[in-house]
This record gives sequence, structure tokens and C-alpha cells, in this order.
Amino acid sequence: MSFRAILLTPACGLLTLLTVVADPESKPVRHARFLAVGDSPPFRQEIRDGVRYEIDPPPDSIPPREVLPVCGNESATPVAIHLGRISAPVTVPQGAGTLDLRRPGTAPGAEPWVRLTRPETGDFLVLLWRNRTQGSWKYATSLIVPDGPAGAAADTARIVNLFPLAVRINWGRESLILPAGKSIQRSISPGADIPFQIVVSDSSSPTKRYFSSSVTQNHGERGWITIYRADGEAPRRPLKVAMLREPAPSEPSPPEHPKKPPAK
Repeated sequence: MSFRAILLTPACGLLTLLTVVADPESKPVRHARFLAVGDSPPFRQEIRDGVRYEIDPPPDSIPPREVLPVCGNESATPVAIHLGRISAPVTVPQGAGTLDLRRPGTAPGAEPWVRLTRPETGDFLVLLWRNRTQGSWKYATSLIVPDGPAGAAADTARIVNLFPLAVRINWGRESLILPAGKSIQRSISPGADIPFQIVVSDSSSPTKRYFSSSVTQNHGERGWITIYRADGEAPRRPLKVAMLREPAPSEPSPPEHPKKPPAK
């Protein structure tokens, strides 16, 4: 929250400077966002009376269309969840604690769809993907990474590895190992094309290239690059990459203080 000095003109014609003073007990507002990654089920349709109708996907083949974020006894309004799209932000309290994502309509005492522990401070992004054991979105696995300016500043990209194995990343001229469940942030010069490759070592090949592309961004944008295990029907390759770009958030402005009048 930024604090501004407000200039008031009283009826007597004198100028009085009124400063909004922050409550020392107040805490800055922070937010959480959600990104579900994975493969959509195949599009299916049927013809009834000569009209084509889309068939709803099988149960738990996609994440819930919306969830209720609940922190203790505080619950927010429903937030929409879409595969491959970052959700709208929701306000969460400061401090560590649980954050439950509940399906709308479930009983308060029922097991949540996802239960996670929120970080102590800062905005954060919750990455969600389908549970490998069940092979469905009935329950999801989650990983928290920083969001806001700390998550991916302007002219940078955050690379997150949700693949169950460590991968080798070739980023421009840099080559590095990114373990499973970890993330890194890398700079991108606006308008430049950064060669980006992913190599995985397994029993069949010590250096199998799973992905090869390039990354580019405009000035003032930030990127999210998510590496994940392909979970569609009979995928040709076990690894996939989701790349998103968005305007980078600005750093919060420092409080403004009124100037002291000159000494007489």
C-alpha cells in the first residue's frame, strides 16, 4: 500500500497538509495465484438429430473449473481454474499456515481437493498437476514458487521443473542441471531469441533431447516456463513445456512523506 499526502484547503484560506499515517499493526496485503498444467482430454462430440454436441470430458480428467481458497476460517470467493492459464489473484493472510483449495459445494469438514502450506511472506504462485498415483485430477499435487516481483521480475523468466527427474537445460550458452521440484530465474534481453533446450538422461539414452525451441519477450514482460510430465493419452514424448508471458508487476512504491516546512 502506498501512502499519499493529501492537500486540503480549509475555509479560512490556510493550506493544511494532512498525512495518512499507517497503522503500525497493519500488514501489507499479499496474493496467491494458481496455475494448473497438464494435457486436456481429446475433444469428443456426438451427433443427435443431425446436430453436433460436445461431450463433457470424463470425470477428473481436468481440474475443477473453480475452487474455494480457504485459510483457516477465512474463505475467499471462488477462483476459476483453467489448464495452462494463471488464475486471478486471491488475497491470503500474512504468515505461514494452511491454504486449502476446496471444490464448491463440499462440506466444511470434508477433505480438501488440495491442502498446502503457504510461505511466511510474499506473493506466491501455486503450480498444480494431476496426481501420478491416481492418474487423475481427483486430487492434485502442488508446488509453490515466488510470485510478484520476486517471482519473475521484468525481462526475466522463471523456469520450473515439475518433471519427476532432474533435467539438463541449455539456456543460450549456459548449461545447467535443474532438479525435480526446483526453479530458477534467468534474464532475457527484450526482443532477443534465447535458444532453449531440455535434455534428460534415462536408461535408454544418456543425452536424449526432449525439447528444443527459443524464448523471446517484449520489454517489461516476464515469463513462466513450466516443465512437466506429459499426462495425455499415449503421448509421443514423456516431457512437455508450457511457456507463458505477462506484464511484469511493478515494485511497490515507498510511502510518501510531507516535506518539513523551512525553519523560521
